[in-house]
Amino acid sequence: MADWNPSSADSPLPPSGEELPNADTLPSSPAVREETPHASTLPSPPAVRGEMPKAEGGSARPSTPAKPRRFHRRFLALAAFIVVFDQITKVILRETLALGDREWLAEFFAFSHIANDGGAFGFFGGQNTVLAVSAVVAIAVVAIYYFFPPMDHWLVRSGLALILGGAVGNLLDRLYQGHVTDFIDFIHFPAFNVADAAINVGVAAIVIALLFSDLLKRNPRSP
Repeated sequence: MADWNPSSADSPLPPSGEELPNADTLPSSPAVREETPHASTLPSPPAVRGEMPKAEGGSARPSTPAKPRRFHRRFLALAAFIVVFDQITKVILRETLALGDREWLAEFFAFSHIANDGGAFGFFGGQNTVLAVSAVVAIAVVAIYYFFPPMDHWLVRSGLALILGGAVGNLLDRLYQGHVTDFIDFIHFPAFNVADAAINVGVAAIVIALLFSDLLKRNPRSP
């Protein structure tokens, strides 16, 4: 038999005398790459950030975004500051001036010791019990409005804290004295106190926030 010529394309056989390898001894072929898994077997993609969870039946469940803890701390700190500052100023006033006395600091401004059994600026005189109950209701409304606000903005939260601090400050007076101590006295204007001022500033802040809501919503959670 003629020798095997490696250059011959028509003769793939090895040279004579060499045995053909057995199929059982051949190395196995490389593993076939895994087929692309079917779409139904793929894991579900992670939920898109900010996507509203779905309730049974496919409807979106409304949810109120949770406030960071620092918002609660700032809210309570501002309200507590108003209460403490209001009570300290009233104690100093009662220790310094006798009831009914007045000390002029300028031609248009004085400190006066006034026992007010009515509402802010002397309105609704003689209604201490009714006003005390109203203060409790106002505190509850502030709490509800804080946790479920129509607009979550720092100006609204600050306004609510001022209202809460003022309401608690005057409520303490009504519970322990039966009247509210007023002492900030501008000429031709009813006397008031720190709590009254905080309530009015808080209401004004909320009104401003609601009137300019479109502008303020651009930065709702600062500072």
